[in-house]
Amino acid sequence: MYVQEFKKKYMKIRNILASILAFCFVLFPQSSWSEANSPKQTVQETLDDIVAVVAKNKGDQNKKARRDGLRAIMNPKFDFAKMAQLSLGLHWNTISETERQEFIDVFSNLLSKTYMTKVETVEAGMVSVESERIEEGNQKAVVKTLVKSKGDFFPIDYRLINQNNAWRVYDVVIENIGIVVNYRNEFASIIRKDTFAGLMDQLRKKSVE
Repeated sequence: MYVQEFKKKYMKIRNILASILAFCFVLFPQSSWSEANSPKQTVQETLDDIVAVVAKNKGDQNKKARRDGLRAIMNPKFDFAKMAQLSLGLHWNTISETERQEFIDVFSNLLSKTYMTKVETVEAGMVSVESERIEEGNQKAVVKTLVKSKGDFFPIDYRLINQNNAWRVYDVVIENIGIVVNYRNEFASIIRKDTFAGLMDQLRKKSVE
């Protein structure tokens, strides 16, 4: 008798707990339950995925498959919208929302193509992830990597921002020169001479080359 009562109470408690858990998973998706990967883990996993795609799709005959694979890895890991805004600097506030979106689209396409040409020859062991530094109350981070190429070593730092419990790259610093700052200076010079419309014309041409 006591055994049967215990089983009934146990089943009742288990059903209640199951209902609570099911309710919680509806309100809070699994991604919000688990902690985000650390910035260092994010960069390491991204580099590992890049190496795997490159190794699987070597040669000119696999160029499209290789670049499609690299783009699929990069898109969720890079905050191209923020990179575009930072690269345009103060001029971002002088253009319309439509112009901003077109600039993001063209800039993202150009930047991803440029980055892909740099990483599509990467091999296992070429890049080592050295360290991470968390900044601004766990909202930003710097991950330092070291790249070996032709017997030489040079540093590449990835700057990341924490968005919705996920780390995304918003700048890449190569030997102390940031991509964002480099583009900002270049774009500002073009805008002074040819206005924003002239800059867009140049970016469109480069993006289809």
